[in-house]
Amino acid sequence: MKRLLVILLAVLVVLSFAKVKITFWHAMGGGHGKALEEIVKMFNETHPDIEVEAVYVGNYGALAQKLLAAAQSGELPTLSQAYSNWTAKLIHAGVVQELNEYVFDPEIGLTEEEWKDIWEPFRKNCMWGDKIYAMPFNKSLYVLFVNTDALLMYGVDAPKTVDELVEAARILTDDIDGDGNIDQYGFGFRTTVDTFQILLSVRGGSILKKVNGKWVPNLDTPEARDVLKLLKQMKDEKIAYVQGGYMSGPFGDGKVIMYIGSIAGKPYVDRASKGKHDWSWVPVPRWKTNKVPFAGTDVIMFNTATEEQKRAAWEFMKFLVSPEITAYWAVHTGYVPVRRSALETKIWKEYAQSDPKAEIPLVQIPNGVFDPQIGVWYEIRQTVGTMFANVINGKMDIDEAIKWATNEINRLLAEEYGE
Repeated sequence: MKRLLVILLAVLVVLSFAKVKITFWHAMGGGHGKALEEIVKMFNETHPDIEVEAVYVGNYGALAQKLLAAAQSGELPTLSQAYSNWTAKLIHAGVVQELNEYVFDPEIGLTEEEWKDIWEPFRKNCMWGDKIYAMPFNKSLYVLFVNTDALLMYGVDAPKTVDELVEAARILTDDIDGDGNIDQYGFGFRTTVDTFQILLSVRGGSILKKVNGKWVPNLDTPEARDVLKLLKQMKDEKIAYVQGGYMSGPFGDGKVIMYIGSIAGKPYVDRASKGKHDWSWVPVPRWKTNKVPFAGTDVIMFNTATEEQKRAAWEFMKFLVSPEITAYWAVHTGYVPVRRSALETKIWKEYAQSDPKAEIPLVQIPNGVFDPQIGVWYEIRQTVGTMFANVINGKMDIDEAIKWATNEINRLLAEEYGE
């Protein structure tokens, strides 16, 4: 009998110290993935009662597919990275945990000061009405990467307007060896929706607009036509190098002197340019506005988790947005710290002192704009990306492409609104 009691007591002791295990699905590979692994390790070491298992699912496309399939099968993780349009779909599926009860809990939540310390655009993008469904994570802005050695050699200043960008591209484009072929392009861009959307935003346009509380297509506009004409002209004039893939490689090799990209590309640009040329970045050149889209994901919690897991998951979410950790994440990845107070941390100050360009993107935060929080945004982006590529590659003229994309977007929005 005594032996049985001892065994029972031992079991109870073990259970009382059992860790709460939670899973976190993400799409952070390469150096970004290593930085995330370090953060998870730090959390697990400082929270002995919780074990976070970070699971790299693959790229964003793979993560999106797995999340949507898991929502159907009931095999969701505790937490996941998610774009706001994924979150919208998953909210509609009824599987995303509302976070208000955690954020504003007087014991385990954030104070009002801490909540407002998160940059306002990031806070708003995590909310649907007055309900909080996410916490910001890997947020980035777009900037103009410039080869400073080349600019100095050709006597060109970093462009501040789109007109200056075009003129600088002409000056910097060069047949260096005189063989009749261009060796160096002043500008480079990808045939992706991001390129189109960034320039559309600074032109003062948008892919969608709201009419009577609903999103409608907004491509049949002078602004959209201006963007398509400009980029097609730069390609045809051969002052812009165009490809579908990332520009960090051609930029590092000196084939492209300027390109617009996410600040999250900084580690790749550093590696590609090392020993070849110096570089910096500046705000995206102004056209009609300075408004530039934000990029990046949030972290969401699923209501399929147990109450213990939800509480543990909230502790990890809170850890990710703490000033020291969001600063650490920014320093090691190039993403933006999600809180103002992160700029006062020792790690950020040392980083900014060692690399003066670190704080340049921060001036764009007040001008940043987010994508519509609708479930079909991913499909709309695909449609617009196809439209853009077809125009640039000469497969459709501008009017034909805009008409096709508008019809496709109307079809997708009808699906969104159940019409």
